[in-house]
Amino acid sequence: MTRVRNIQSPASARVLALVALMGLALLFAASGAKAAGCAPEKFGPLAPYVAANNTHDDGGPSGESDSIVGLWHVVYTATYTTSGPLPVPVIPPGPPSSFQFLQSYKTWHGDGTEFENAFLPPVGGNVCFGVWKDLGRGTVKLHHIGIMFDPATGAVANIFTVDETNTVAPNGKSYSGYFDFKIFGATDVFGSGAVLQEIKGTTAGTRITVD
Repeated sequence: MTRVRNIQSPASARVLALVALMGLALLFAASGAKAAGCAPEKFGPLAPYVAANNTHDDGGPSGESDSIVGLWHVVYTATYTTSGPLPVPVIPPGPPSSFQFLQSYKTWHGDGTEFENAFLPPVGGNVCFGVWKDLGRGTVKLHHIGIMFDPATGAVANIFTVDETNTVAPNGKSYSGYFDFKIFGATDVFGSGAVLQEIKGTTAGTRITVD
């Protein structure tokens, strides 16, 4: 007896392979459509909400209206003072109950450092530096340190520190807060020893912009 072998031609094999691939494609397409249809619809409305709440006033260079980063004109008003190296009125008892202690140009940098140029004669020292951190909601904390020189000899007379807490207005154009100014001896380079004089009060900053 002669046995007949079932031999597929190359053409028929290619047709079967093509049909199998088409079947797999249809299967994955149906599976994908089902997954898309089962996605929770509650995520859809978030898109316009996020877009609306990521828009900010251009008050700060970072695009956030409550950012303190930038250049400011600052007025310091004293409301409490003690006697010491600086010849200022002692409050209390006063009067006056307050007075303008200082004006300056102040730059807050995005890296957490700060630079200030006070409206004072350079011979006595009018440039100083600080470090700051963000407390959230437009509020920052600053620790500032500087040198006071003897105008007659140029020698270091005192070290001083200023600690501030400031909050930027929602429109980013101003900030307000409180300062605590302390004077230390000439060799107290970190301002951590005996306090020779203390002056406290309020701060008022006005942003300086390019335009």
